[in-house]
Amino acid sequence: MQDYPKTRVLIANDDGIQSGYMLALACALVPYADVCVFAPETEQSGVGHAFTVRRGLSVKKVKVAENVAIEAYSMSGTPADCVKFAVGHFAAYGLTTEGGGPGLDQRPFDVCFSGVNLGENSGVSSLYSGTVAGAREAALWGVPGIALSLRGTTANMLETAKEFAVKVVRDRLFERIPVGVFWNVNFPKATAETFKGFKATKMALGMFTDHYSHENGLWQLDGDKLWDEQPKDSDDYLLNQGYATITPHRIDQTDEESLEVINEMIEEN
Repeated sequence: MQDYPKTRVLIANDDGIQSGYMLALACALVPYADVCVFAPETEQSGVGHAFTVRRGLSVKKVKVAENVAIEAYSMSGTPADCVKFAVGHFAAYGLTTEGGGPGLDQRPFDVCFSGVNLGENSGVSSLYSGTVAGAREAALWGVPGIALSLRGTTANMLETAKEFAVKVVRDRLFERIPVGVFWNVNFPKATAETFKGFKATKMALGMFTDHYSHENGLWQLDGDKLWDEQPKDSDDYLLNQGYATITPHRIDQTDEESLEVINEMIEEN
């Protein structure tokens, strides 16, 4: 059996430190990596890229599995907080409160997985997602980031997600993610028989059919996506067709064409 070099893996999520899906991912990676978990102490779904700046954060070391070498911490903040703290502080200084140099066991993370999330984060969902924000935050720090999300809850797709992550680590595929880019990976509602494989896709831009109902004095959001009305090479469409989608996202959101238009407007005035 080939002796694969271990990498240092950070795992975050938005479902919280208690998530069995995140734990399943962490346990799957232990044979191939030094695994460290930083996750919110409570569920943070839909918080996007929010982070904490006007109040302090609590960080607690926790045990997430018996007889499995997983270093795990819960944080009072958001998914972005978890990755920001883990990459920007913990990897350099550990949990020391006095600053100084790195501890003997501290070294940079090679890759960050955010998930496995319960619920899809394809298309415009990625803009709202705390899970995707975890991968984006890693990319901001120059660490390859990969968000993993399940549209359905079948055990088969969780196994497929775990196998994908293991392959990324074992074969060091994260080294092929350019600086400033992160992957948003979504797995379909499928079984072993209906799963069609992986597709590299672009991000769908179709909005939800959002609407609000009024009950007990409160407005409740509801709605879904028009899955089959999206472009046939997009993540939403292909995810709905039974494919797992890998969509590369860029940190740089500058629209180059608009720069030319704005410069023309400035010159005209």
